[in-house]
Amino acid sequence: MGTTTTDDAAAVNVSEDELAVCISVLRRFDTSQGLAHLQTSRFQQLRLAVLSLADDFRGSCPLLRPRSNVELNQEHRRVERAHNRARDKQLIDSTTLRAGRRSKLAVQTAKNPLVPQVPDGAVSCNSLLELGSSEKAAAVGLHGKTRTLYYPRQCYVCNLKYKQLHHFYDRLCPPCAKLNYEKRLQTADLRDHVAIVTGARVKIGYEITLKLLRSGAMVIATTRFPKDAAYRFARERDFDAWKDKLQIYGMDFRDLGVIDKFMDHVATTFGSIDILINNATQTIRRPVHYYKHLIKSEVAPIPEELNGVEQILRGNASLLGISGTMKPLCGQDPHKGALVKVDVASHKDVVSSVLLSQVAVVSEDVGSKETSYLFPEGQFDVNNQQVDLRTSNSWVAKIDHVETMELVEVFAINTIAPFILNKRVIPLLEKSTNKHKFIINVSAMEGKFNRPKTSYHPHTNMAKAAANMMTRTAAADLATRGIFMNSVDTGWVNDENPRHIAVEKAATMDFQTPLDEIDAAARVLDPIFALHQPQNGKKPLVFGQFLKDFGISKW
Repeated sequence: MGTTTTDDAAAVNVSEDELAVCISVLRRFDTSQGLAHLQTSRFQQLRLAVLSLADDFRGSCPLLRPRSNVELNQEHRRVERAHNRARDKQLIDSTTLRAGRRSKLAVQTAKNPLVPQVPDGAVSCNSLLELGSSEKAAAVGLHGKTRTLYYPRQCYVCNLKYKQLHHFYDRLCPPCAKLNYEKRLQTADLRDHVAIVTGARVKIGYEITLKLLRSGAMVIATTRFPKDAAYRFARERDFDAWKDKLQIYGMDFRDLGVIDKFMDHVATTFGSIDILINNATQTIRRPVHYYKHLIKSEVAPIPEELNGVEQILRGNASLLGISGTMKPLCGQDPHKGALVKVDVASHKDVVSSVLLSQVAVVSEDVGSKETSYLFPEGQFDVNNQQVDLRTSNSWVAKIDHVETMELVEVFAINTIAPFILNKRVIPLLEKSTNKHKFIINVSAMEGKFNRPKTSYHPHTNMAKAAANMMTRTAAADLATRGIFMNSVDTGWVNDENPRHIAVEKAATMDFQTPLDEIDAAARVLDPIFALHQPQNGKKPLVFGQFLKDFGISKW
């Protein structure tokens, strides 16, 4: 094909009408019947013209040039890779944890189509209640189906590559998945044990409490919103089997003065304790408007259809009389060191922890009415928690963006409250007739020094590190007294990023956390449950350690 000159270009003088007619005529032959007519003698000159143009044009147009074998093989491999990735995704999405979360997400999205949701939350197995022993639980994991992926994935726990996909987990290699699933369904006979669990209303604390109750333990559960917690437990299908062993107390650990009074009540009512789980923590601070929807149910009478709820709040009712008319956030003197005060005399039937949730402490609380649109009324996530549409939160806050009062709150809840509870529970643990007693300080990787840190949420990192130091300092002495204290990492259960970031990660990366709240509860309780397994009878008791993924980890 030669170079086009100006004279050549001028000679090709085709009007718009002529061009349209030419295209229209050629398109008539673009059918099986048209191609047959094109082969007749009538269209010989047309064939010659078209073929001549095609020969000249083929060299410069990839679409008309015959593809080489190399190109054909490359295209075949691209198609094959796309097919294999699609098949892998289908297998990954069919694992029980991911599929269960996506199913719950679909329900929430149908209820609230305009609110962005994230696929997270716990996925329970109905078989859990029917399993009579840890051996049966292990068999479920052993006999579950496994599938082979085309492309390897990296294990969340051990970082090794794997292709064999577990029926429940998609981010764990076969050995790690097998262990985690066995531990997930592990249980024990704790019928003669009394346990305290803090932060028991939702998520990890809720699942810890359920596991202990289903193991036969008596559980003293704390939360800021006792009625809401009671309603959640009452909706469990086996509620009647263990409702006599649950007592829920309303406590806000920003009010440090009430902890001693609570422990006085526990000592008088229960006499001795066997297990303390320090689970309550503040990671993401929420403004007062976030909790507004809970107030109505906390002040209203208990619905008649929720039989048994009143009895699990009996202990809480007796606590209503222990508070004065002004409750300080820190310190017992209402005139000294009080960070927040609330008049409970005018709300004598409501625990102070509920009222404290509506007290402005940081600047965001003061402007809560103006930002109420960030907490759309009646819109809840898969954990039945208020949807939070803020574009920034504590998880992405750097040191110069953490308000002083939030820092104080975090240390009060995450460090000082567990210290007081541990101090006060030791005499009650020593009164127990059981040989082994336990304190579990629920921790996180953020509190480890042997791990690189980002510049975000330094205050929560500091608080967890301080709680870890409490374990390292006190555990050895407590072990000589039959009390075994450890810090336990729960594993990666939630994406704490602001919702728009979490939604984008889920949409663009198909992201879900590798574990759920039931897995986290299994990790927290493993030092206790594992002791009751026949195969572990002679293993030495662990104390003074940071436990991660069911093993000892560096501090």
